[in-house]
Formats: sequence, structure tokens, C-alpha cells
Amino acid sequence: MKTLEDFLDALAKRESNGDYQAFNSYGYAGKYQMGEMALVDCGYYQKKSCKYNNDWSGKFLGKDCVNSIQDFLKNPSAQENAIRIYLKKQWKYLKALGAIKFLGQIINGYKITESGLLAGAHLKGCGSVMVYLKSGGKNIGRDAFGTSVESYIKNFADYDLSEIL
Repeated sequence: MKTLEDFLDALAKRESNGDYQAFNSYGYAGKYQMGEMALVDCGYYQKKSCKYNNDWSGKFLGKDCVNSIQDFLKNPSAQENAIRIYLKKQWKYLKALGAIKFLGQIINGYKITESGLLAGAHLKGCGSVMVYLKSGGKNIGRDAFGTSVESYIKNFADYDLSEIL
């Protein structure tokens, strides 16, 4: 079975082609293209307002020696720590929202797995994953580049993420 490392490699390839210093036009940063909300969840960043627009106007908290978005981009270790923390948080949210009751189901021809759900949540958030699941695959969220939650659920299925779960 494919491992967590395989999952992270595939996710990084899809998000940034594995480039720790990638920064896209929507303000997503690093190898895994993490935004403000993700780094708040991971304990790296604090935002005074509730408007998460990836303008990076908040405050970095010094975790893993990250005091700015530039520090984050230059710190592979922090990025690897952050993605693991983030995936654990996302799994907790997905469980709380009831996503696990869909595990093993087939939606639009694709098996729902833990790793697929986490990849979908990474792309577009847990809420979008739940809309997809509850609609039986009729409502398919897409990111700003047009990538669908369903494609992540499909392409990232069947990885063993037991150390995250």
C-alpha cells in the first residue's frame, strides 16, 4: 500500500511540483500551497480579522523559527511539520462533520477513502468535501484554478495514512 510519504510526495507534486519556495497568484505558499487559515490551524500564524485572503498581514508566531512568509518559504522542516499538523486537524474536522460515514461508498464511480477525503479537504476545505459527499457527487467544488474536489478524492485514494488518522 502507498504510504504517508507517498501521499505527501504526490500532493506536493500536484500543488507546487515539490517546490518549497512556490508562491502562487492567490497567496498560497510553499511545497503544499498552504494559506493563512491552514497556518493558523497549525499554530504558525495569527490573523486579527476573520478575513482569510492570504495577504499575510497577520503575525507569525515564531514556531519552527518562522517569523514571516519568507521564513516559511525558506524552511522545509517547518513546511513538513505544518502539513502533518494540518492533515491531523483536517481529519478531526472531517470526523466531526460526519465524513467517515461515507468511507467505502462509491460516488460517481470513485471509492471514498480517508486519504481521498484529506486530499479533497486540502484542496478546497472540509465544507466543500461535505457538500460533495452529501450531494452524492452532484455538487463538485472547484478551486480558483478549476481543479475539482472529486479529482483529489479520486487521485489520492488508498494511501495508508494511519499515522495521521
